[in-house]
Amino acid sequence: MLAQSQVAQDEKKGMFADADAESNATVQWHGADGAALVQQFKGQLVPAIVEAVRDGASMRVILKPSLQLVSFGLAGVQCPRVNPPAPQEGEENGAPAGPAPHAREAKHFTEVRLLHRDVELKLEGVDKYGNLFGSVVHHSGRNISVELLKNGLGRMADWSSAFTSASARAAMRTAEKEAKQQKLRVWRDYEAPVLHSAKHLTGTVVEIISGDCLVVYLPDTTTAAEQEKRIYLSSLRAPRLGNARRQEPNAPYAAEAKEFLRHRAIAKTVHIEVEYEKPSPSGQGDVMTFASVFLEPSANALKKNPHAKGANLAVDIVAAGLAEVVRHRPDEEKSEYYDDLVTAETKAQTQKKNLHSTKEPPATERRVTDLCFDATKAKQFLPFLTRERSTRAVVEHVYSATRVKLFVPKENCLLNFVVAGIKCPQPARHGAQGVIVAPAEPLGEEAKLFTKRSVMQREVMVEIEDMDRGGNAFGPLFVVRNGGGKPLRDDQHNFGVRLLEEGLAWVDSFSVERTALGNVLQRAEERAKAQKKKYWATHDAQAAAKAAQAKQVKTKDDVIPRVKLSEIVNGTHFYIQNVGDRNCATVEEKMKAFTKTHGLAGKTFEVRRNAVCAALFDDGNGPAWNRAKVEYVHPDGSARVRLFDYGNETTVAANRLRPLDADVLQFPPQAKEAVFAWIKPLAATEEFGADAAMRLGEVAWGKTLSCRIHSTEDHGRLQVSLYLPDGKSVAENLLETGLLRTDRKALRHVLPYQKAVVDGLINAQETAKKQRRCLWQYGDIESDDEQGL
Repeated sequence: MLAQSQVAQDEKKGMFADADAESNATVQWHGADGAALVQQFKGQLVPAIVEAVRDGASMRVILKPSLQLVSFGLAGVQCPRVNPPAPQEGEENGAPAGPAPHAREAKHFTEVRLLHRDVELKLEGVDKYGNLFGSVVHHSGRNISVELLKNGLGRMADWSSAFTSASARAAMRTAEKEAKQQKLRVWRDYEAPVLHSAKHLTGTVVEIISGDCLVVYLPDTTTAAEQEKRIYLSSLRAPRLGNARRQEPNAPYAAEAKEFLRHRAIAKTVHIEVEYEKPSPSGQGDVMTFASVFLEPSANALKKNPHAKGANLAVDIVAAGLAEVVRHRPDEEKSEYYDDLVTAETKAQTQKKNLHSTKEPPATERRVTDLCFDATKAKQFLPFLTRERSTRAVVEHVYSATRVKLFVPKENCLLNFVVAGIKCPQPARHGAQGVIVAPAEPLGEEAKLFTKRSVMQREVMVEIEDMDRGGNAFGPLFVVRNGGGKPLRDDQHNFGVRLLEEGLAWVDSFSVERTALGNVLQRAEERAKAQKKKYWATHDAQAAAKAAQAKQVKTKDDVIPRVKLSEIVNGTHFYIQNVGDRNCATVEEKMKAFTKTHGLAGKTFEVRRNAVCAALFDDGNGPAWNRAKVEYVHPDGSARVRLFDYGNETTVAANRLRPLDADVLQFPPQAKEAVFAWIKPLAATEEFGADAAMRLGEVAWGKTLSCRIHSTEDHGRLQVSLYLPDGKSVAENLLETGLLRTDRKALRHVLPYQKAVVDGLINAQETAKKQRRCLWQYGDIESDDEQGL
């Protein structure tokens, strides 16, 4: 031994080397720059020695080329912590005081294989604390990251897996999946998600809700309610769309994300792989279905591989920089194609696309002129919309089979459009909170769904021929072929023809003469008639039933013995309450209890048009809550509401509104809208209009009247006569004073048993005429046109 020691001294080896010898280089124990090391050794295998193992996926190593001690973690792997951080003060469910379950086992697994061993590291990334992440290349050729995951000693860490290659991530995902299925160690309590729907679905995209949500029509489902399914793209978050009613703007790029998905997927067949579900935030027991959605592969791709998949919509929108990948917790389910999403996002970030751009985002709100609720403005746009024979548009909403809302890019406007020359059965009309206010006609819902599935959010070409009084444009509508291109102006692409051929519409004999393609529509109807499709299968029986009903002669009017006026709009238009109906008193009692329970403070909720709610109103007896329907929401948050148990309209601040209790919603409106039968309307703004309204109040307000219902208009308004307790007619009283006059056109439609009522009205009017009262002060005011009616 002494001899060997002498040899070492002579050769200046080890401890006998000179002080400045290279072998005496000291280890740099701290202060290493992780980012600089990654940049220096990027793409290289760095020799290293594992000095200590903190837990299964974290260790301290000495890099042999630079003799630096650094913290190193396995990219894409997270193991249980041996020394988890202490719970914060006040936390009830903090981390456990000792090692996490299986933490020691994971640490031992790594120590046995790597501790104090010479290994090679691939440095792939660094976190914000300067800790290095990468992979360990073992001399055996096996990947320690994969082995940890395969044995259930760790979970994949999505944020650091981005540092690894796609092939490495795929191997780790497979290993983790095997451990999950076998419920090994950290997965001992794992339960595979139980799906309420089938794992694999095929359908057609019929609507895009946002950049990460779409509606798919599934024709193979058993019930009609299940045929349209809302699908959320897995592990994806697109910018949130705003809410116009709540005056919330779109997030940057939200509209672009929705349009990208619409252009990419609308009306296309897709294959859906359902991956997990979550409870809906609405709390109604619904579930949100998350899936990967694939377009159909091309014919060439199928030739090469019969099992090939088309483009993944989630990957496409992430690659365009219009959505972000969700960073899941380790115990959360995620997309089976998560790594593809991460790769696409990394590429979009590198290219600084859209969301990842350093430039100022575009304006979040498009300035669009909405013509849907303004007939006057719509007619001002008509010359611009008819300059060219055809106009391209996108269908924004479907009201019924023949009526849609269009966005016209060229004029940057929204307008209502009606397919000319045909009529269709009407779908159900829904009021606030989903209450059906008018039931669907036979085939009404089916016809609406057919239109929705055929044209919703699709590009169409319309030929605007004219507008009706309500500002609804009408003309033929042609559907652009799937995939774009110029639409053909033929029967196959004429949507009116398609509706007729399906037996979901019929030719309107009046309007068909005003459209240029009337003969085409009539031929399509004849084909459907010959095949007895849908509407025509029962049309003959329905026509016979209507004819039989028409033969039944009505012999008397309905009478409501006890009513009171609840609102006077003008001298001919008013609201009445049936005071003999127990519901009227019940509603009043319940609203008094509602006021007592909730006090006079409002409650925040989503105030929107047609919503049914409670409104605070003072009728002179002190403020009280009343059932109301929102007619219009002002920009300042206040709302114009109609108190439908009384008929009056008022504007209230948002803090004077609150949601109604469920037990009060079940009762129908207690005020019925009515007008005097056979009396010409007289607005309060016209001459003697205010006098007529005041006279009606003087004669009838606060009194118990009897009401004779002569007819009901299409929208539910009653044509009535009101009688005072002494049997005198209220309408005759106003006619005698010369404040009202009869409607000659209406007098042409009098049934025999109503003649006595009409004679009384005419005699009262003649008295006013002779005495030149009010309207008749200058003699006969009825025009020649009226007399000719």
